[in-house]
Amino acid sequence: MQLSNEELDHVLSIVSPTGTDYQAGRICRLLAKGPARTGVIAQGCSVGNLADVILKSINPKILPTGYFIACAKPPRQIINKFGQPAGDWIYSFYKATQESANDESSIDDWVDQLAPTLNPSGTEAAASGI
Repeated sequence: MQLSNEELDHVLSIVSPTGTDYQAGRICRLLAKGPARTGVIAQGCSVGNLADVILKSINPKILPTGYFIACAKPPRQIINKFGQPAGDWIYSFYKATQESANDESSIDDWVDQLAPTLNPSGTEAAASGI
């Protein structure tokens, strides 16, 4: 899910109360734009242990507001820029009150929705693993 500017401001006021973004704030800013792969987040936010930052520095603070960050295994294997399988997961914001994900959608629907995340470069090598 994407966060509106107001929702992001509220989340940042909780995880970065001084107004200076550290790892937690940078992760929230990136994920506010939509789902992202592990490698993209780690590189873009300068984070070594992404799950640890989310579990210790973000989720406990934002869960009372009805939001949390979680990851899911991609529906199809992600291929990195070297043509090798990547171990990336897909991270995203979720609303705690959001309806169940067990709906009528299919894996193909999810792949279509995540296409920019799974294949950001648009290269054939990246697309072949989706």
